[in-house]
Amino acid sequence: MLDELPPAAAADASLPSVGEGDTRRRRRPSGPPEAGWTFGASGFPRVAWGTLAVLLAVLATYLLAVGYLGYGAVIALLAAAAAVNLLP
Repeated sequence: MLDELPPAAAADASLPSVGEGDTRRRRRPSGPPEAGWTFGASGFPRVAWGTLAVLLAVLATYLLAVGYLGYGAVIALLAAAAAVNLLP
């Protein structure tokens, strides 16, 4: 059965060697952008994050008032995480 397999050199002859067709992409310069780093949301995403934070806070308040303490606490944490995106 091993006699039927082609030799390794013949099998690899169709593959290009390392130097042939080796095109490398240029790396982008690593460093801060010229305008500086920006954090948080702005514009429409800011409105979306604000709406989500308010809705989650209302839902957390309701769940805590009804007695679902675990769910209310988790939703309150999610509201806080959404509100972080509103910080300048």
